Amino acid sequence: MRFIVLALFALAGLVSASSASAAPAPAPPNTVVRTDVITDTHPLGWKVSAVAIEYRSTINLGTAVVPNAAFTVNATANGVTAPRTVVAVYTSNVAEVDTRGPKGTPGKYLIIELSPDDRNSGALVYAQGRNEPIPLTGAYSIRQTQDVVDSNGKVRLKAAPYAITSQGQINPIVDDFISGTYTDTTGYAINFRLYTPQARPEYRKDGFPLVLFLHGGGERGANNISQITANQGAAAFATQDRQASDPSYVLAAQVPVGSSWTTAAQQNALMELLDTIVAGNPIDKDRLYVTGMSMGGIGTFDLLPKYPTKFAGALPIAAAGDVTKMPLIKNVPIWATHSIDDPTVNYTTGTLALMNALDAAGALVTRGQWAGNLPELQAEAEALRLYAQAETNNSHTLLTAFTPGTTPVNAHWSWVPTYLNDVMLDWLFDQDLQDRPAPTTTSVTATTQVVGIAG
Repeated sequence: MRFIVLALFALAGLVSASSASAAPAPAPPNTVVRTDVITDTHPLGWKVSAVAIEYRSTINLGTAVVPNAAFTVNATANGVTAPRTVVAVYTSNVAEVDTRGPKGTPGKYLIIELSPDDRNSGALVYAQGRNEPIPLTGAYSIRQTQDVVDSNGKVRLKAAPYAITSQGQINPIVDDFISGTYTDTTGYAINFRLYTPQARPEYRKDGFPLVLFLHGGGERGANNISQITANQGAAAFATQDRQASDPSYVLAAQVPVGSSWTTAAQQNALMELLDTIVAGNPIDKDRLYVTGMSMGGIGTFDLLPKYPTKFAGALPIAAAGDVTKMPLIKNVPIWATHSIDDPTVNYTTGTLALMNALDAAGALVTRGQWAGNLPELQAEAEALRLYAQAETNNSHTLLTAFTPGTTPVNAHWSWVPTYLNDVMLDWLFDQDLQDRPAPTTTSVTATTQVVGIAG
């Protein structure tokens, strides 16, 4: 009997030991898989707007809210390391900045938003007269310095004893532009970027519009990226909102150092590239548009007289050109913008002289003036008023002059308030060669001066 009892106890011990060994091992900690910086084509330039930390599995914060102070972020550029300002931290199911809110979708990504006002927020460096991208792989270090604790005192994200570095970069909108090089029939090669819109049934018959963007002098080079990142020129037409209302192709070629948009070889290659893209894609030939800033604005006014029936509309910024050629384009819809105090391309001898020449040639010029630093909604209201005035007077030529002392950062940067103005972009997409107005002989001035904050 004693033997049987001992045997039963021994068997029970074996069962107990077997059960313990079969118990599941504790789950491994939710470790970091990779880290990427996220860039943004900001009105004032290409910036690093956030860091995306990818974890192995969904981040379970419970009731915890991640304080901004829980993370430190440092950026290294040109050998200088300095801190970035954290403005928001939240979870997400995608590696992107949440611009539509509310922030904090459950997911395996932790998004750390950074202030665009930091002096070291840029993803480009301006040197020797041109913009070049800053190498961002390994340039950002991120460390969690505080535990993230929920309302019950449970640690949801434990502070790290070391920093992690960025392994790559995510470029919203920019990455949607394919990169290519076109060699024309003479053997001249030109770099370009092309944005292709998503298929839309309503555009199957006539095709999509195409916007040709001509960059400024600071974006010359061979990197084939500065022309779509240094400002919002090309990107403004490829945003989610703009593509929802006006889906279009966007073509942005790059001029090499030492050349310009008025250089014959460059211009010929550009137009051959444009024709090739139009011929090979579902593009509406009646809705080709051209826009450019500074050197690109000059290029716009150089192209238009040579191809007066090519483009349905133009949006030149901070431009200059040959006033004697303006009679050739008096029927081309143009909305020109320029800061009155532009120190780089003179307003009086540039855009104003061109508009006056168009006026003298018989175009109906509708003129307006307001501050370049108005809040967006107020600036769009001013543009809408000018647009309405132009329509009332059957005018297809508009001029907006920005009041001295009001253009952001630099008086030459009139492209900032221009590409931020949805009404101006709406006007451009409203133009169609099929609706080209007949020649006009009257001039109208509808000037409104709206004073903003000088600075």
